[in-house]
Parts: sequence; structure tokens; C-alpha cells
Amino acid sequence: MSAFDFDNCGKKNALKDECLIAFKVYDFFRIQECLNFDNLGYARAAETTTSCGGAPITEGDVITPPANATSVTINNLEVASANVLNKKKNSFRKGYYDVDIQFIFTYDLVFLDQTGMTLCSVPATNSFSTKISLFGSIDTDVTLSTDLFGGFGCQTGFTMNANPFIWVESKAVALAADLVYPCCASDGDDPTAVQPTIGLFAIIKLFRIVNLSVASKGFCIPEEIGDISSIDPCDYFNNLDFPMDSFAPPQRPEFEAGISSNIPAENNTAGDSSNSGCGCGCVSNTGCGCVSNSGCGCGCGR
Repeated sequence: MSAFDFDNCGKKNALKDECLIAFKVYDFFRIQECLNFDNLGYARAAETTTSCGGAPITEGDVITPPANATSVTINNLEVASANVLNKKKNSFRKGYYDVDIQFIFTYDLVFLDQTGMTLCSVPATNSFSTKISLFGSIDTDVTLSTDLFGGFGCQTGFTMNANPFIWVESKAVALAADLVYPCCASDGDDPTAVQPTIGLFAIIKLFRIVNLSVASKGFCIPEEIGDISSIDPCDYFNNLDFPMDSFAPPQRPEFEAGISSNIPAENNTAGDSSNSGCGCGCVSNTGCGCVSNSGCGCGCGR
């Protein structure tokens, strides 16, 4: 069954059902977690290198701050990877899968002395593991095979089970970093480690590769690029809105309401120099209305 609608120029667009191979999300889970010492432990070396004092330090070792460090900061924090350690059917809830995920964080520890001067920087890392349960529907013994992921010249292609897959999106925020001193430390004791605090945002999705029937208007055909070399730069400039927001940044009520103080181009007396017959100071007329009018009612968007 098909239907028709019309675009702004009166052209007919046919709607038709098409079969697509899609990554359909069956369930997802959101994480917003403040990770402290209980979750992360001490900061560890992200690679084998030398410590701030020049002594060798092996990847994975706890980082020892320089003796004269009085503070430390975290720079260049990122989620280096989110690894799916395990995925299996839940023993008690039919259709659910238990997923173990490990987040690996990498960052630079920058040590400062009491004057605020940088002493040194050391690449550091921590990890955090969590387990969640997501709905993925029934288990299946169907096998999926394709040559899409096999690479050029591959004869065997790529084969996988049709059971659910995991998709992880994540972002890390540096919240704090503290020097750790010996228990019952007194003045003059040297710091022994660094305790990071990291905020983690993540969305974990369980999806399956399925065939979906969707309504479509057909292929996306890009519009042809015009000859921009023929555009007069002054005509283009004169038809721009005056950026008053740059000169008088909006206050909070206007900002949150999306209100702009920019002066529309049609209020600029110099804005009519390149109008091509559609009125209101538009840059060009395509027969379907002005393509760059900013609110004068001739059916265009800017």
C-alpha cells in the first residue's frame, strides 16, 4: 500500500514500504556514577615510564607523587575503552541478559608545588566494572553470515550468532584528585599516592540485527552545488543578520528561552542589493520561494 504527499514546490513524493537491515534496540540502561576510591582505588601508571623523581615505574603500578608536591590535577581525561567482559542469559528472568562491562579511563596527573608551579606530568589510568541486566528477547541458534566485515579478498566472510549485541556510549568528567598521605601523617611527610574522583555518564544498549519494514520516500538525492564563485561577497555580507548577540550577549531568561537580539537582514537597508525578484531582501529565488529569507513570509528557511 502506498500514499502520496507533496513538497513545498508541489512535487509528488511516493511513500513505499521497504525492507531494511537494522540494529534494533531492545533495551537500554543509563549510568550516572560518581566514582571514588571505593570504585577506582589509587591512580596507576598507564604505561611503563619514569616517575617524577626519575625512578622507573611499570605499567599498572601505583603512581608515587614527587616529595614536594602539594596538589595534583587531572588533565585529558577520557574513556579509553568500554569492554564487554561477559554476556549471558539471566538464570531467573527469561529474555534477559546479564552483561559485565569494564570502563578504562586514561588521563594525565599533573603535580604542582606550593607556589602552583608544575613539577611533572604522569600518564595514569583506572578502571571501573559494573554488571547490568537488559531485555534481549528469546535466545536463538540462528547464524548470521556476511562478507561485509571480512575485508577485501576474504573468501570466508564474517559469521556470528544472531543473539543480542552490546552498544556502549560513555563520557568521563574529572571531578577531583587528592594526594594521599601515610596514616596519622605529620607535617613534612611525603605523599604516597593519588586518589582520583571521576564522574561517569554512560548509555548501554542491547540490540539485535533484524529486518524492518519502514515507510520510505526513496533514496536521498543530494542537491547540486551551485557556482559559488559567482556570488558577490558584498551582496552575501549585506544579506546576513547583524550579530547583535555578539555585541550584547543575551541574559539568562532570554538565553534559556532561545530569544535572539540579532537584527534580521530585511531590516538592513543594504540587504536588498541582491534580491532576484522574490522581495523581502532574499538572496535568491528558486521558484519555490526565497532560499535565504529570515522571516518575511515567502516560504524560505535560513
